[in-house]
Order: sequence, then C-alpha cells, then structure tokens
Amino acid sequence: MRNFLLILLIIGFAAICLTGCERPMTKPMMDAVTPTDMPTMDDPETFAMTLVQGAVDLYKTEGREAIIAYHNSPASINGQWYVFITDENNIYLAHPVKPEFVGRDITQIPGIDGTLIGVEIAMATSDGRWTEYLWPNPETNKLEQKRTWSIRHDGYLFAAGYYEPWGPDPATLPAVSKEDPAAFTYAIILAAIARYEFEGLEATATYYNDPANIDGQWYVFITGEHDTFVAHAPRPDFVGTDLKDVIGPDGSPVGVNIAKATGIGLWIEHLWPNPESGEVESKRTWAIRHDGYIFGSGYYEPASEETTP
Repeated sequence: MRNFLLILLIIGFAAICLTGCERPMTKPMMDAVTPTDMPTMDDPETFAMTLVQGAVDLYKTEGREAIIAYHNSPASINGQWYVFITDENNIYLAHPVKPEFVGRDITQIPGIDGTLIGVEIAMATSDGRWTEYLWPNPETNKLEQKRTWSIRHDGYLFAAGYYEPWGPDPATLPAVSKEDPAAFTYAIILAAIARYEFEGLEATATYYNDPANIDGQWYVFITGEHDTFVAHAPRPDFVGTDLKDVIGPDGSPVGVNIAKATGIGLWIEHLWPNPESGEVESKRTWAIRHDGYIFGSGYYEPASEETTP
C-alpha cells in the first residue's frame, strides 16, 4: 500500500512541477482510489491495472501535456513499473524506458522474436486487454515474460505491465525452420539465453565454444563483462578479447556496431567469413543484451561482386 501511495504522490507532484506550478493538482487523482481499493505490488495484475487507471485519471484532471511530460520522465519509472502512451493513431507519445519509441507507430515495433506485438497491444478498447510477450525488464536488465494491460480512453492508449522470470529448459522450446533464416536466428539466440538462465554462464559458454554446436552457417557467440568474448566456436582465438576490437574483412567496425545492442536487440549487416562455405559473404547478425551479456548469431547471403573485398 505504501508503494502505491508513493507512486500516486510522485505522479501528483511531478505533474504540478511539469506544468510550471501554474495550478495545483486537483483532488480526483488522489480521491479515485480509496484505502480498500489500493493494491500492492504483491498483486501485480491489479497493481498494473490500477497504475494505468491512475494515468487515465491524471489525463482527465491535468490534461494531455502534463501526462505526456510526466510519463516521458525517468522519474515515472519505479523498478519494473512504468506507463507508456500512444495517440489515437497508435503513435507513441510517452515511453520513459525507450524514449526512442516516441513518434513511432506501436504497431510497427517488433517483439524480441520479431513478431509485431504492438498490433495486439493496440487492439485494446475501453474495456482493456492483456498481452503477453518477452521483453527486457528495466529493473533486472533481463528478458522476462511481460503481461501488459492496455486500455483506450479518448482515443489514447494507456498501458503498463509486470514481469515474470523467464528461463525455460532450452530443450522444451519450439523448433523453428531454417527456411525463415531471421526467425531461426531469433530462435537460436533465445535458446542460448534460456540455456544461460537454466544452466548458468560457465555451462552455456562451454556449450557454445564446442565446434559440434556449429550448425552449418549458424553459431552463437557470447560476450561477457565489458564486451569480452566468452564463446565463439568458429573463432576460439576471440575468447578473452574485446568485441569492439573486431574489424570486418572490409575494414568496417563490425564489433563496435554489434556492441550497440540493447535489451530489445538490433540487426547489423556486414561482411564476414561463412564457416559453412569458407567464403566471405554478407551476414545479417542479430545481437541482444541480456543480464549485461551480448548474445549474437546470424545468417549469410552471398556477397555481390561490388562488395566482396
């Protein structure tokens, strides 16, 4: 209860400050939840729904600009808890954890496995809906299972959610066909992260340093603290060296670009030797940070004559 009261007080105070202290915070926000209604974080589902309703109530009493300003502020993040908002056209107006999302269409934001999770979140009506997906927890910096509650009010989408630990036995993950190389790349990296959560770093690094676990053109590399390689089966000489020092065959800063990976991952296109063909080819690498480590893999396409060094 004290945690929730603290959030309400912070929201109220921030809205006063962010609107230039031109007028006092109106009472309905604080009066909207009575002591018997106030959930605790021990009831995350109810807490998420109440947090979203609190944002809607603040919008009603203080207006669009106050709610957008507050929920774009890092001050609105409380551990794993934060609210994000879109307009009636599904364009992000506020996201305190991912400010780079502001101005982008939520329906075009891919999930960790490449699926467009924002499409489902944006399907919310005034009755609200739950959406489940993998997403990085800002409190733990790990991929976890997130349950997001989203609701429409005045055309705007208000949403918040909570996280549950994710670390299944990698042997239980569904198989993905190599016919979709991007989907297969997502899948083998998620399997590597699941192995890390299930078995720990040492066992995972040992597994992915074994040449037997190179699957044709596919392999997983992992970096540890300070982006130092802990696993790279095709290039065991990389282990113990800095990813950021890796230069591509054409002189491009491949390692620096891969090290830009965040908790939602990124794709990098570069030239690299294909362990299956032995030729330098165009590679699409997907890399993601999880618990401070980078997990990466990718697939190859034959390099054109113009790009082959």
